[in-house]
Amino acid sequence: MESIHLVTELLHFVIPYLIKQVQLIKGAPEQVQSLHSELQFIEKSLKQYESYDRIFMEDNTVQEWLTQIRSLVPETKGIFNTYKTAKHVQNQRTWPNRWLNAVPHVLGLRDIGKRVKKMKKKIEEINSYKNKYCHESQVAKPKRNSEWLEKQRREVEEENVEGFEVAVQQVTSMLLTKALTREVVSIVGTTGSGKTTLAKTIYRTISKQFEHPAWAFVPSIYSMRDLLLDILKDLMPIGEETLKLDDVRLAQKLRNFLQGKKYLVVIDGVEETQLWETLKKEKVFPNENRGSRLLLTTRSTRVASLASSSRDLVHKMDPLDEKSRWTLLKKLVFKDGRCYPELEHLGNQIATKCDGLPLAIVSLASLLARDKRYGQWVDIISNVSWYLNQQDSPPCFGILDLTYHTTIPEHLRKCLLYLGAYPSGFEILARQVVNLWVAEELVKDEGGSKAEEIAWRYLEDLISLSLIEVVRKRSDGGVRKFRIHEIWRMFCVLKSERIGFLQVHTKFVSHSSNSTPWRLSILHELRCILSNNQDYLPDICTLLCFHDKDSHDSKGSKLDFDRSPCLTVLDVGSTRVSKVDENIKRSRLLKYLKLNSPYLSSLPRTLFSLPNLQTLDIKNTCVMFPYLPSGIWGMQNLRHLLLPPYTMLPKRTDQSRKCLWHLQTLSTITPDGNTAALIFHSRFPSLIKLSLNSQEMENTRRCLERLYKLSCLQKLKIINRAVFPVPRTFPTSLVKVSLVKTDLVADDVMRMLEYLDHLQVLKLLKKSIRGPELEMKPNSFPQLRFLFMEEILVKTWRMGDGAMGNLEELTITRCHELESLPKQLRYLHNIRHVKVNSPSHCLRRELEQLNVQQCEVQIHF
Repeated sequence: MESIHLVTELLHFVIPYLIKQVQLIKGAPEQVQSLHSELQFIEKSLKQYESYDRIFMEDNTVQEWLTQIRSLVPETKGIFNTYKTAKHVQNQRTWPNRWLNAVPHVLGLRDIGKRVKKMKKKIEEINSYKNKYCHESQVAKPKRNSEWLEKQRREVEEENVEGFEVAVQQVTSMLLTKALTREVVSIVGTTGSGKTTLAKTIYRTISKQFEHPAWAFVPSIYSMRDLLLDILKDLMPIGEETLKLDDVRLAQKLRNFLQGKKYLVVIDGVEETQLWETLKKEKVFPNENRGSRLLLTTRSTRVASLASSSRDLVHKMDPLDEKSRWTLLKKLVFKDGRCYPELEHLGNQIATKCDGLPLAIVSLASLLARDKRYGQWVDIISNVSWYLNQQDSPPCFGILDLTYHTTIPEHLRKCLLYLGAYPSGFEILARQVVNLWVAEELVKDEGGSKAEEIAWRYLEDLISLSLIEVVRKRSDGGVRKFRIHEIWRMFCVLKSERIGFLQVHTKFVSHSSNSTPWRLSILHELRCILSNNQDYLPDICTLLCFHDKDSHDSKGSKLDFDRSPCLTVLDVGSTRVSKVDENIKRSRLLKYLKLNSPYLSSLPRTLFSLPNLQTLDIKNTCVMFPYLPSGIWGMQNLRHLLLPPYTMLPKRTDQSRKCLWHLQTLSTITPDGNTAALIFHSRFPSLIKLSLNSQEMENTRRCLERLYKLSCLQKLKIINRAVFPVPRTFPTSLVKVSLVKTDLVADDVMRMLEYLDHLQVLKLLKKSIRGPELEMKPNSFPQLRFLFMEEILVKTWRMGDGAMGNLEELTITRCHELESLPKQLRYLHNIRHVKVNSPSHCLRRELEQLNVQQCEVQIHF
């Protein structure tokens, strides 16, 4: 009886438990979908309050609520991604494997159900605290006074800035030309670069040379009516009747007044192309050959190019030079401009750290003026970014924050903040950032456009807004590397931390907040983080490491993925990685992986089974793969595959008939007998960029014979000795072709490439072609814009009429056998730059007598 009673009691507890487990398992999909909907609501709520920055909030309870809500986002996304991956993996299995893995799959669903219930409970608790302690008025009314910030921005830019003498002369000469047509001159620069100062200086100097000068400022939130009234008030007395007019009639009144007169109108702060298009459409500023001028200041290069008729009428603001930075800082800190001798060296260092931006110098000057002790200045040098972003500092951060929320379009804001992950002065590889944005879902496929195409447009938009500067261009004129302005980088770091978007750890400062970091950027040794038992590692989704040059990571790190199951992005930079653990297979959410260590010689095969991986960059490692693991064919989300030399694609098997539908980049692979078959059977139909490391010429030839199957291919690079197939087999979609050490016959290369109607860039590098002659037939290479030749073994170069009709740039380097240039080059209308480095003696004599007016010729003997 006791045993029966015991069993009954046991069943009394077990059956409800089992029912509960079954409910958890069965209800997991619906619960996950419900949580995902709640996540979308949370993110929209955070976006709504994002502009109410901590500096401007009235109540700490609101901040606490926002902090707690933000801390739930990473874990909530992790739950959703875990469920999505588990479902994907199970669906990819064959029916026998599904049965074999049924128990682990069901147990996984049960765990997901538990996590969902726990998370929803947390959300309910936090929201109940909000309803209890946060009043709606506190959330809805930020303390920010945008008009005050606008005023402060103008005052900062109107400081007596040094170092503008040359700029004043240049812009003045643009305005005071003898041309009678009405011209528009634009001053372009980032926030706080001194645009207003420059415009004010010029306006005071030359306004008397015009019958009717006027100045108007465009606030962040403007109306056309107010702008027109501001201009009219400078030109004439304004009565009650005028104040009652609408936009159209005000524009007509202004136009009528200016007709037949010589006027100068300065419009400070034109940030939208729409504003200028409206003024142009309404013909507010008549062009009557009276020598009238308009002067615009803007952050947008697009506004400048739209308003000014030529590049010669656009002035781009440069950072202040070293001398001007220090002179300005002294003038602001010391009224007589004389610095104490013991502070001279420190002051110079502080001025240098301001990156030549007047806004940063003016902001720091008031702090330095308060306390002129040596120790205080030493402290400021070590923490310039912290001082520039403090609440009680001058309005540096507030001005940038105002620009962030009013000028930068919403879809660009997170992309900009992401750049705060990079170290100061870092030259950022554009291609890498584009792939990271896509992996982070800051940019997504839209309509018929790939996410990467949209991301490149976003990057151009950030350049147009003068938020980042290009430091190196690609051979086709696109962006290769860029740098974010230092003051904007500081803003991005602090703003990201305050809204829970990103945290940055340096050797000196760990920028931590109360919330769990979701994205983490480490600006020193990765092992310093991994070696400590950091309790936030399990919740990290993004880990970026930029190895400090001064650090000594001699032992190398082992990448263990047990502690970070939610990782979606991992870039360990140049950290010495000696081993990648087999447990990487557990990081099924991983979308972006870059390993850059030359000390890494092997990788686990499990890496090539990650279902969500989009970018795999291991090109700078020493990993030797005779053949990639066949699991690569199951990586259906793969978009960019960058491999070390001498890597071959896996052979085709009956079990791996899948195509890599989304693969866009394949670099660098060694062609073998299998590669041609893979291309022929369209295993990567979306491929845009292909790089081949030729080892056996016959295998390479067979591969090239089938390139016509790659209808999307735009960029092709061939390295080492090769032979071209006889028929023309290259796809007509090719835009760029690079040949390196290929030792090809020049005639064969011309015959293969001359018919490519879309080819814009041709690079013939390091003994890539040979032969007595390089002959381009008439009208060949119709769209070629950039031609680069380096160490080619060709003596004579001939061009037919009409060949390379659109060529813009020609570079010839160490072509010691080339004796002369074709005469037809002199008659190309679009050519702008000719660069010749280390020419032959014959070519040197010809170049010394060359007289070409329409292009810039650079010769380095």
